[in-house]
Order: sequence, then C-alpha cells, then structure tokens
Amino acid sequence: MRNPIGEGVSTPRSVAASGKAMPRVRGLALPQIIVIVLGLALLAVAAWWFLGSGGTTVTSTATAPTQAAAPGENSAPNAEPASADLSVDQLYKEARAAMSENRMVTPAGKNALEYYLRIVAKQPDDNGAKDALRELFPFATAGVEDQINQGNFDEANRIMALLATADPSNYTLTILRSKLDLKKKQADRDLAQKAAQEAAAAAAATRTAQGGTAPGASEAGATPATAPASIAATGAETSAAPASTPTEVAKATPPPSAAPTPAPPAPVGETRDVRVVTPPRPAYPPAAVRNRQDGWVEVEFTVAADGSVQNAHVTASEPSRVFDREAVRAVQQAKFEPKLENGQAVASTLRRRIEFKLGN
Repeated sequence: MRNPIGEGVSTPRSVAASGKAMPRVRGLALPQIIVIVLGLALLAVAAWWFLGSGGTTVTSTATAPTQAAAPGENSAPNAEPASADLSVDQLYKEARAAMSENRMVTPAGKNALEYYLRIVAKQPDDNGAKDALRELFPFATAGVEDQINQGNFDEANRIMALLATADPSNYTLTILRSKLDLKKKQADRDLAQKAAQEAAAAAAATRTAQGGTAPGASEAGATPATAPASIAATGAETSAAPASTPTEVAKATPPPSAAPTPAPPAPVGETRDVRVVTPPRPAYPPAAVRNRQDGWVEVEFTVAADGSVQNAHVTASEPSRVFDREAVRAVQQAKFEPKLENGQAVASTLRRRIEFKLGN
C-alpha cells in the first residue's frame, strides 16, 4: 500500500520539480535574446548611417555636373520650328499674327507676305491666300519704296523678288525697279561727289600748310643767291647790299592765303518715306457685288507734313467708274506717317493700286 501511495505521491513532486525548472530556463534565455536583438539593431543602424552618408556623397557628386550644365541649357534660346515645316493652318495663324503686328514684308522669313506665299506653294488653289496677297500688294510696294529711299537696296530687291512671285506681271514692279536703278545711280554720284570734296579739302589743307612755311624757306634760300649776284655785279659792294636782300624777297613773296571757311554741317536726322499706319480698307460697291464684278483702281494722293491725306484722285481704273468712289474714300480714311528728310516732315505724293475681287 505504501509503494503505490509513495509512487503516487512522488510522481507529482517530480512533476512539480520539473515544472519549476522549466520557467528558470526560459527566464535565463529571454534576456540573452533581447541582448542579441539589440546588438543586431545597433549594427543595422550603424550600417544604415554609413551607407546613407556614402550614398549622399555620391549623389551630390553625381548631380554636380547636372547642376553645372543647367545654366547652359537655360541660356540656350528656344529654337522655333522652321516655317517650311508648318502646316497650312499654322501658316495662316502666323500670317494673321504678322498682319496684326504690322509685319507686312519684314523681317525676312517672319512676315505676312512670305507666310501667304508659302501657303500658295503648298496649296496652289487656296483662294484665301491669293486674296490676301492681292490685299498685301499695295503695302508691300510701299515697303519697297521705304527701303529704296533709305538706301537699303538689298532689302528692296528681296521684297520685289517676293512680289514677283506673287504677281509677276504687275506693272508696279517695273516702276519700282526703275526707281531702284535711279536711286543706285544717285547714290554712286553722291559717293563720287563726297570723295571729290574730301580730296579737295585735303588739297586745300596741304596748300595752307605749305603756304605757312614758304616765306621762311624763300628768305633762307634767296639770301645767299642774291648776295653773290650783287657782289659779282658791283665788284666792291658794301655789306648793306646783302642786308637789303631779305626785305626785297619778303616784299615779293605774297602773304599766305587764308584757310577756306568750312561749310556748315548738313542737318542730321532720319530720312525715310511715308509709312502706312492704317491701310486703306475699301468697301465693295453693292452694284458690283450683284453683278459679280472685279476690278482695280489706281489712286494718286499727297501725304502732307502732318500726315493728312490730300488731293486724292483716280488716275486709272478698270472697269471705269465702278470702284472709283470707294477707292478714293478708302485712301482718304487711311492713316499715314509723313515722309522725313533729315528729321523734318515733308509732303510727298504717292500712287496706290487698290484691287477689288470677290471670293469664289
């Protein structure tokens, strides 16, 4: 009876003993695990800090050339697309913008005339561009006259070449070419005259300089020559004869001529032809609209020194008298800046051809 009971009693003790031992083992392992985890965490933080510092240095080094190159990229001008690559719609947009900014024929490559010509080159049957070229023609010819009067002959030739592409048979181009030839000849004459004047002024200055030194030289050279001559003639001349020789030479030498009075300077100022501020915008006569009539009118008028339009009258028209009144009225309502000569506004007479054409 004791053994079973003893065994029964001893079994719980062993179990209890074993139950107390297990918590001690776990209690000893837990702090070690915590220490290991903390050590690993510290190592991870140290590695992250080291790698983070090195990565930042590399990044800053790598980005330095990019930042150094940025000013060059910002300073480079934005290249505009070549007008040859523009579509018809884009060309129309550029042409309208040029018209609104009064860039009728200048600058080269960025003016309304060239944009419309490119549209016609892309679409030869584009009536809108053709009508715009007809409307631009009078203002383009005015631009040619401006360039001719300012002496910009190359620019005038450039614009006339464009106008010849738009309307090669227009007689206004013949008039402009004649005016350009006359201006070139006049410019050549002016240059030759200026060169002759400069040469004459230089020669006068040289003569003046020589006239100032001639008397002394004449006295020095004439005294010895005169003295031996008088000694040879008399044979026993006193010393008074050589002394009187310089006086006689001085009397014979004319006084130096006075320097020529310089011409007053020519007035300096801008010289240009009439400028169009508001172009003529003629109304289409109702009768011509009903009859589907096209035509043109050539109007001659004077732009006074104050910019007003005076004496506007018709010199030619086709058909006769159909569009005359509207053409004259449009010219009278246009606005101009007067012609300038050396900065002074002067009156000038102009002639313009105004086209009347109905669209299809």
